[in-house]
Amino acid sequence: MGSINYNGKLTEENQPIFDINNRGFRYGDALFETIRVIDGKACFFQSHFDRLSKGMQLLEMSLNLTNDELLEEVEKLIAANNITEGARLRITVVRNSGGYYTPKTNLSSFVIEAIQLPNNRYELNETGLTIDLYEKHRKTINELSSLKSTNCLTYILAGQYKKAKGFDDCVLLNELGSIAECVSSNLFVAYNGVLYTPSLNQGIVPGIMRQKVIEVCKEISMEVQECPLSPQVLHRADEVFLTNAISGMKWVGAYRGKRYFNKVSKMLTEKLNEKASSKSGQQETLPS
Repeated sequence: MGSINYNGKLTEENQPIFDINNRGFRYGDALFETIRVIDGKACFFQSHFDRLSKGMQLLEMSLNLTNDELLEEVEKLIAANNITEGARLRITVVRNSGGYYTPKTNLSSFVIEAIQLPNNRYELNETGLTIDLYEKHRKTINELSSLKSTNCLTYILAGQYKKAKGFDDCVLLNELGSIAECVSSNLFVAYNGVLYTPSLNQGIVPGIMRQKVIEVCKEISMEVQECPLSPQVLHRADEVFLTNAISGMKWVGAYRGKRYFNKVSKMLTEKLNEKASSKSGQQETLPS
């Protein structure tokens, strides 16, 4: 039986910690981060903390923990669960109970979970994914669209759609009809030696792995264009791949009648493993 970390206290994962008044349960008044562990260390923690902090600032939530203090709580849980290789972390921050739509407080609590993974490094999928468009519900373009909140209904419905249709993933569109992202990933398109990905003003969640792929491309002088993308680009692309913090990247093999290669995604996966397992990746520091 594994442990979780609730506000600094370790407890067995099957023990209840919330009551019926929990605001995450009642209103989706919570944010979360999923973080990859490699060699027993949380990867790109500073970037995850920065995104979490921006989300809390937008929602006027207060956690009263610094980056280093939250990292200590993460490392405490990793040690308690005897994790020395690959794992998936989830940090959830929920506003404390009280009030209805109008909160009585902005003080918040945190829960950290850790699940061991079978692989210690990012591994590219052997068989390419099959994807299609999800068009029934579109993402709006505003500040809230960038949050990793516990209100995930659009993604849930898209997930139900892909399951019913037998696809591996679906491409969500924004209110303008442009590509936003996939069910739990950002999307990249490779065409004529250039990578393209929807820009941050397209209603997307600013993925940490998306950010790291862009950084790696800059280091190897590969051009990346962040811009609006029409679904039509999927018919012209040489490659399409999806990125998230846990999987790294997954290459797409087919979209409708179109078939793709995976040369770029294979190369970038190798670069990402180097970056994630380096000291700078696991104990990341960013300029202020």
